[in-house]
Amino acid sequence: MFGSVTYIDDSLQAIRTGQIPQVPVLLGSMQDDGTIFAPSFPNISVFLGREFGRLNFYRPPNMTAVMALYPGLNDTQLLDAVVRDVLFRWYALRLF
Repeated sequence: MFGSVTYIDDSLQAIRTGQIPQVPVLLGSMQDDGTIFAPSFPNISVFLGREFGRLNFYRPPNMTAVMALYPGLNDTQLLDAVVRDVLFRWYALRLF
């Protein structure tokens, strides 16, 4: 029913000699997770208004300042980046 636990005194030696379980590992990146939600917003002001308007301190963003945070991005890329950063990075930082 339950798996066994193996204790290893010298992890590095176990790796060198192949005395470790051969477990597949899934590698990848979640760098752009959240950008899938960007197309549901027509622009950054609508998105930020929805996210922060309920907190009663929302005011339309200074787009020059926002664009300076994300240099070289077109409007679509900018919206993707802002949605990603607010929905996933900003909220995640508040959890810890």
